[in-house]
Order: sequence, then C-alpha cells, then structure tokens
Amino acid sequence: MTSQLAKLADDTQTDAVRSAKVEELLRPYVLADVQIDERGLTASTPGAAPPRLVQHGWRSFLVRVVNPHRLLGDLSAPSNHVLGLVDHHSHAARITLHDTLTVVPRIEGSWLQVKLAGPTDVSGLDVEYKVISLYSRDGGSRSGELTFVLAVEEAMESLTRPPFAKAGQRMRFESRQYAAMFDFDCLPARDIRFDIREPDGTSTVAALTVRDSQRRAYPSKAMRLAPDMFFHDHVYRATGEVITLPAGQYEISARRGPEYREVRVEVDLSAESEAVTIELDRWADPAAHGYYSGDPHIHAGGCSHYSVPSEGVTPETMIRHVRGEGLWMGSVLTWGPCYYHQKQFFSGSSISPRAELEYPAMQQAQGMTWDPQDTDRDSQSLLRYDLEVSGFPSSHSGHVILLGLTDQDYPGTQLIEDWPSWNLPVMRWGHAQNALVGYAHCGSGLSVGTEELPNYVIPGFQSIGSNEIIVDVPLGAADFQCGAEFAPAAELNIWYHLLNVGYRTLMLGETDYPCIYDDGPGVGRTYVRLAEPPQGEQALEAWLGGLKDGPSYFGDGRSHVYDFAVDGDTGRELAIDAPGPVRVTASVAAWLPEQPPAPPGPGQPVYSAPVGWHLERSRIGRSRNVLVEVLVNGVPAGAQELLADGNERPIEFDLDLERSSWIALRILRSVHTQPIFVEIAGQPIRASRRSAQWLHDSVDALWKAKSGFIRETERSAAREAYDAAQAAYLVRRDECEVD
Repeated sequence: MTSQLAKLADDTQTDAVRSAKVEELLRPYVLADVQIDERGLTASTPGAAPPRLVQHGWRSFLVRVVNPHRLLGDLSAPSNHVLGLVDHHSHAARITLHDTLTVVPRIEGSWLQVKLAGPTDVSGLDVEYKVISLYSRDGGSRSGELTFVLAVEEAMESLTRPPFAKAGQRMRFESRQYAAMFDFDCLPARDIRFDIREPDGTSTVAALTVRDSQRRAYPSKAMRLAPDMFFHDHVYRATGEVITLPAGQYEISARRGPEYREVRVEVDLSAESEAVTIELDRWADPAAHGYYSGDPHIHAGGCSHYSVPSEGVTPETMIRHVRGEGLWMGSVLTWGPCYYHQKQFFSGSSISPRAELEYPAMQQAQGMTWDPQDTDRDSQSLLRYDLEVSGFPSSHSGHVILLGLTDQDYPGTQLIEDWPSWNLPVMRWGHAQNALVGYAHCGSGLSVGTEELPNYVIPGFQSIGSNEIIVDVPLGAADFQCGAEFAPAAELNIWYHLLNVGYRTLMLGETDYPCIYDDGPGVGRTYVRLAEPPQGEQALEAWLGGLKDGPSYFGDGRSHVYDFAVDGDTGRELAIDAPGPVRVTASVAAWLPEQPPAPPGPGQPVYSAPVGWHLERSRIGRSRNVLVEVLVNGVPAGAQELLADGNERPIEFDLDLERSSWIALRILRSVHTQPIFVEIAGQPIRASRRSAQWLHDSVDALWKAKSGFIRETERSAAREAYDAAQAAYLVRRDECEVD
C-alpha cells in the first residue's frame, strides 16, 4: 500500500481524482467511519475492514474522519469495554470497580482496549484518516462498540471537567446512536509457561517484562488485576506460571531486584510455542555473607494501588511482589487511605503466605485461569503488617513508622481523627510495645539548596519528612529515620547532626512503594547481618534486633559493604584507651554496566529516582569506577576508587583519631553503613558544637512551622517537650570540644 500511495503522490491527474483513488485504496483498512456534525458531535458506523482481532495482542486499522464543517479539536476513542483509571480524593489512580455486587459482570464486559495513535488532533480537513489499535483480552466471538469523541478547541475551559469529559457529556444528552457496533472475531492466544531458575537451578519468582517490537508491554497494563499491577510494565511470575501471548516476536527481560543483572531474551513464539526458559544472572548474594535484606516501608493500599472494592491488595499479592524483588523482609504498613480495611491483616507476627490469586471470581472473569505455583525460594521472603502514621492528625510532624507492634490501635481511639495531633505520644506508645519507631521518607521537604554534608542551613520543615525527630531523639523516643529515596543531602543532614552529638539514631533504606516509587518493593532497602536467616513468626523481631545491635547498611542494592570493621571489630560500639591510629576495613562490591546508559528521551528520567539514590549517579566520568569514602563525624577522611564490575574487593583506610568519633563507609547515592561509635578513654562522642546549635535552632523553626497544627489541648505538653529537647542540645553543645 505504501508504494501505491507514493505513486499517487506523483500522479498528474486532478486532486479530486487522486483523492478518490486514495480513498479507494484505503477503504479496505477502515474499521470505522466517523462523521462530525456542526456541533462537534460524532456518529460512527462500521467500515469495510473485517473486525478480526487477536487475544492478548494488538491489531491496527484506519478510522476515516469526515469533517464537513472543518472543526478543529482533539479526537479520542473511549471504550465502554475497559476498566478506566480515575483520580479519587487525590490519593491515587484507582481502577473503577465501584462495588462488589457489580464488579464481576463489569470485569467480564471489560475485554476491549482501544488506542488512537498520535497525533490525534482533527486538523480541519474535509476527510482525514487516523490509526486505531485494538487489544482483545478474550478469544472467540465478542460483540462490542466503538465511540469517538471530539474535544472542540472553541469549547469553554472548565476547571472541573477535562475537554473530553465535557464533549462526552454533550453526547449523552441525546438518545441517538453514536457508536459503531461490531461482532469481533478474536484469534485465541496461548498460555506461555515460564521456567525461571536461579543460578543454582532452584525455582523462584521474578519480575518479567514482555514487550513487542513497538515496546508495548504484555499483558496490556489496562487489562490487569492483582497480582498484576496496572502501574507496572512487568508482572511477577513464579517458575511454572504463565502469561497468555499471541504468536509473534517479543523481548522478555527478567530481574529479581538489584542483586541481579537484567536478563534479556528474544523469542519468536509460534502458534505451537508452550514455554520460555529464563536463567537469572545474580551478581551479589548478601545472604551468603549473613546480610538479609528488608524494605521497612511498603503499602498494600492507597497511592498507586487501587482501593475499591478491596481497599488495596491482600497478603497473597504482597508476598508475590516481595519475593519477586528478592527481599527477605517486607514491612506492609497500613496508613490513612486504607487503614480501616488493611488493619485486618495485622497479626503481630511475620507471615509467608502462598501467593494465591486473591479474588478468584474477579480473576476468573478477567481470564486469569492460571494456577499459582510454589517455588524453592518462597520461604525466604516474609511479610509483617505494621503501621505508618500518615493521614493521621500528627502527620504534619512527619510520617511515623512503627515496626514490631503488638497492638495497632492507639489507646482510647476509634477513628483516625482521635489520634494525637503530634508524634511524641505515638512514639512512646510504640516503645511501650517494644516496637522500633522512626520516620519515613526523611528527606521530604528538607532540601535547602545545597549538597553539602553536613550543612548548617535550617530548613523550613514545611513537608512530611523527619520533622519531629529532632524533638523525639533527645527524649529517647525515636530510633530511626528512613531514606534512600531523595537527594542524600536532604536525607542525611539531620542524621549526621544527631550522630555528631552522640545519639545512636539508625538510618534505613526504604521504598514507600507504591507512593514514592511504583517500580516495586526494595528500590531502597536495608541489609542486616544476622547469625541465621530471619524465619518464623518472630522473623521481623530478629531482623530488628540485628539492626539495633549489629552491622547493617542501606541503599539502592547496587553496591554492598560486608564486614565493615574498625581495628577488626565489627561491633557497633568500640572502646579504645587513647587517641591514635585505627584501621578501617571492609569488603565492598558494586555493579555498573560497562557503559553509561544512553541519554533519556524528552521528559524521561535517566534512572528510577528523579534526584535520589542510584549507583549510576556515582559513576566517575565515563569510567566504571565509583568512590568509596570513609567518614569521620560526617566528613570524608579518605577515599578509594572501586571498579564496579560486581567483584568483591577489600577496602582499607588508616585513620588517626584525636577524639571520640563515629565512623562510616559510603558510596554516595548508593550505599551507606551504620556507624561504628568509637569512644576514646571513656569520653562520649561530642564531635560538633555547630551540630548541637543547629539542632537547637531547628527546634525553634519546627515549632514555628508545626505548632499551629497541634490541638490546643495538647500544645502545652508539646511546648514542654520541645523545650526539653532544646535543653538537651544545649547541654551537649557545652560538652563539645570543637566547633
């Protein structure tokens, strides 16, 4: 057809004759004829193209648009046969399954996805053609309709309804037929079984991304129900599980978190194809060194997760995602948007459920008839349901994470609105249960326009990061903050200042999936050294115990620091008799591809994190090297380049300590160890008078920003606590020997 059109372009006949020939040439490919009237309303009828589709695949056709009034606007093809995405209370894009009484029939009828290829503007020509692509979930015969809506440029702007919504509303006021009706014939596809293997041959769960030559992901993202997420390109599958695919050529990529190099295979599936084998490529195994990964901040409802009818997904889906990212521990946190429903899954124990299809009737209606399969690695991943105080009255002071609760209901409360309006009472309630308590997404709102660490610019505390932690820590009421998401300077500055005046605050890597990151759990992660794997009902408690007392590190999982030690001692506390030399050692590994990635497309980020943690940001120039730094009281005291080829290499630094100090290793923007606290001659760590003063002054800024959100009945107690924190900082400031 292309060559015939080219010949017509050189034809010497009149425009009218050539146009007629073009129309005749294109007619067999036209699925729908669209007529636009003087008001911009459309009426559609079937064209000459046979309505043949393919199950779980795309077919493309032409749409002929007749526009005698030469209106200008944008054309869309909304489908009544696909589950839509809507914004709801500005928390999330959610699949519109409005209630459980109608959900199954609704899913059964949601079988056809329609896309108009761009540009979709109607240019004012009498006749023009658009390309339309259709995706069928089902095989066999199905009846359906196509409707086209024109958003006319001259229509008045609305702040509550987008142009397409206004145009569609106008069409609903009249009873006439606007849609073209079809009896589609859909060629069936096949279930392709995946044999996914670890390097040692064991079976496992992995994230699989299936794309065709046009980079479209399969199954269609708009045709997914849990455990397949509409905000992912990938799906999680275990060895022996299937994806339904039509015959054709595909690129299939597989990964299982950042400890694995991505594997890509090209496959040409015929009508007789039944299976694809995937051999994973693991470059690092922290568990072989005794380090077990966890993500302390993931969600099963709210943000990108859909919320109705189930108010998020169940443990049977969450465990599949945690296994697919190679995590040992996943803390699933109930929070405001899903609190009343998700809190039913809290048990006070760690669990490792089977990765079932959670809503069989819904999934059967969606054509998800494959059987979940167990794997050799299933028991290595566990969930623990706990709580994030987000969407609660105290959230303005920072979002609190409580890990290891035995009771998730604050005393005397029945509703979220009954909870305290500042965080210290919540923290103390968590501690009373022996929970580990801290702050989520610590850098949120704490950027001050510099990458210097530590820096002494006082932030405005205008967002939801580690705000009240500067009050809670000196009062013994906060254990940690979580990061590895935003710019390191925003996340690490408060932590460095607290360490500099002798507090033992922990830092964890988290994801806040799928609120900050849609990719999957474990974008930010924490590695804790334990004598044995965390297993059983008390797995989280064992993991938290190792975090409090033993070696650990956090980051993006693309670099690892094993056996970090000072003078051969890996303990968190080290006492020495007098100032002098110490030796810092560790085994460090990192992996980068040999070449930097290609520049991104317009408007696309290079890496998953817009400005945050990713080892690629640590690459030195165009080499494959990264910089390992040793810190003394937050300031680099030495550095060595490391070849990021995945191999472990010993790192050594010789330091001369003049006073009690904390020491840590980092690859900035990728990995950071917990500090080792070295006390000399029994003297506490008081490393920086400026840090103590900064913390004191920051409490004033915090009160100015947040006190108006604290209930009047609680404000005097809060002021008393803020004053006590400032007094503690002044005492430590006066104990410091140096600025």
